Amino acid sequence: MNFEALPAEEFLDEAQELLQEIEDSLLLLEEEPSSYEVIQRLFRSAHTLKGGAAMVGLTDLANGAHEFEAILSKLRSGTLKSSPQIVSTLLKGRDNLLLLLNPLLSSSPSSSSSKVQKDSTDLPPDESFIEEQPTNEELTPLNRSSIPQSNNYLIHLKFDPVCLEFGQEPMMLLRQLQEFGELKVIAHTSDFPSWSDFDSTKLYLWWSIKLVSDKQLDEIDQLLEFYRGEQSEFLIEAIETPTEDEQEVQQAHQNMLAQISAKDEKNEYSEPSQNPELMEADVVELPKTSQTIRVPVSRLDRLQNLVSETVIRQARLLRLNDAIQATDDQLGEQFLQFVEDNEQAVRELQDQIQQVRMIPVGTIFSPMKRVVRDFANRHQKQIKLDIYGAETELDKTITEQIQGPLMHLLRNAMDHGMETPSDRIDAGKNPTGTITLQASQQQGFVIVEIADDGQGLDPQKILEAGRRLGMVVPDHQPSEQEVLQLIFQPGFTTTKEVTEISGRGVGMDAVKRDIEALLGNIEVSSQLGKGTALKLKLPLSLAIIEGMLIRVGKEMFVLPLLLVTETLRPLPNQQKRFKNRGELIDIRGQYLPLVRLHQRLKIEEAIDKPEEGLLIVVQQGTQKYCLLVDSIEDQLPVVIKSLEEHFVHIPGIAGATILGDGSVCFILDVAAILN
Repeated sequence: MNFEALPAEEFLDEAQELLQEIEDSLLLLEEEPSSYEVIQRLFRSAHTLKGGAAMVGLTDLANGAHEFEAILSKLRSGTLKSSPQIVSTLLKGRDNLLLLLNPLLSSSPSSSSSKVQKDSTDLPPDESFIEEQPTNEELTPLNRSSIPQSNNYLIHLKFDPVCLEFGQEPMMLLRQLQEFGELKVIAHTSDFPSWSDFDSTKLYLWWSIKLVSDKQLDEIDQLLEFYRGEQSEFLIEAIETPTEDEQEVQQAHQNMLAQISAKDEKNEYSEPSQNPELMEADVVELPKTSQTIRVPVSRLDRLQNLVSETVIRQARLLRLNDAIQATDDQLGEQFLQFVEDNEQAVRELQDQIQQVRMIPVGTIFSPMKRVVRDFANRHQKQIKLDIYGAETELDKTITEQIQGPLMHLLRNAMDHGMETPSDRIDAGKNPTGTITLQASQQQGFVIVEIADDGQGLDPQKILEAGRRLGMVVPDHQPSEQEVLQLIFQPGFTTTKEVTEISGRGVGMDAVKRDIEALLGNIEVSSQLGKGTALKLKLPLSLAIIEGMLIRVGKEMFVLPLLLVTETLRPLPNQQKRFKNRGELIDIRGQYLPLVRLHQRLKIEEAIDKPEEGLLIVVQQGTQKYCLLVDSIEDQLPVVIKSLEEHFVHIPGIAGATILGDGSVCFILDVAAILN
């Protein structure tokens, strides 16, 4: 029987997910060393990884996963106690398995694969081992003590008829058995019903197998255990000599069926249908059929582009409607109705594709647990990471782009924020510091907050550093919030010594720049001795945004609507000028800086007096600004188009879009304009 190997590309995504599950479970095992559920989850993940790697021909990865699985098997059987040292060893093994996913990542794949085995030998001394616990023979259909140890096996595989609904793949088991040795397979069709009773969701096929292998009985039974279901019938018999013909296989199969019948008479293998109450309970507990499929990201990107083009064409239809109504009122009304109906369908399509692209932020939160653990061990600090709202969804592109900034904020919290256990005790705190990572959706935005209960930021120390670096005017006394904003200035640092984590004066400005490039903002709050919190406000998606079409002189621009808080036409008495602060606009007692867009963008023949134009109030971080524009032309969905290489560095321009008349309109980079 020949099985074709699956493309390795289809396996890589699943393997990375499995390795992340292994890492998460290992960190949980460190907190709950006696949890059998966690150990079982670890074993299943490693076993699935091993089988998948063997199927796609990644032998080194399969062998490494097997060595990894061997340690987990000892934990599962109770012959090995979990300990921090064992968890550390398994984490190293997990990292080596990750390297083996792609041989190009390792200069010597063979040596890397052997390192898993080497690490497995670095276990604690004999005190970590306990006596093997006796097994309950009644829990399995196989009496191991009665079967001679041989390299020749007869196997009976009859899966639960509804196994396909549970995600079980019989062919995967057959492929894994093929890796064990030489197979001879007989497929049985005796359970097939009549055509009228056939149910395509059920499995009627079953198999008898002769396996010639150097594997031990326990290894084969361990593999079968992974696939057992409520109504599955898996039996294995070790024989002294190879069976040569199919009749002997059939006879062995009949013997196995006789064993099953005998057990049925003793109610050891009773069918659920024989007990109505049990059958009803089982039906209630059955998991729902999976309705998910794996789709390449490239297809989603293509679909998103098509939706974007549809949005642009909808804008052109609205433009065409104006021309039709100018010539024929009746036809114009009919066309307008069509355009409005189409617009609703386009918006629904836009919303649906946006939902498809959403992924939980927990995908980037989970790896941070490992970062915190390793940092704490390396720097003799006690730190725990609490995660909330990991299920909050965000566009995949944004999720990937905030991973770097979040990691930088986390490292700053661990390095600058967290004190040593002794310092925390002296300050009357718990020796273990806590970093909280939280995500939530609020009014069309995703709020990501990272907070710690460390020493907090010292405003006086920051102000002194700002004056020393020339970032604060000598005679100016800024507010506490203005002082805290200094940490986002390029080159700012209060650390005099450079460490492997921080102290170079770079990073926080890059974090702010990266967040603003996503049309988001970042806020900071801190209390000396209590801790620091940084809040990121991010849009759900950047593929299609709501935009405000504004006019400045003869030029048209798009201003992202998510940055706008209000619009107004000020009175002359609302305009103020203060020393060292420039022009301000008094809005209900709050003085906001005035920014003339035509000056920043160097546009001539534009309105210069605020009372003659319009002011658009935008928020950047905790600060609000008033942008002076000539007029507001429209509000519309905007498809963001990236600029060519020659135009990417234009100050104040973030991208471009296509309007309904086919013209190109620039999208403003508000953060760059204000800075």
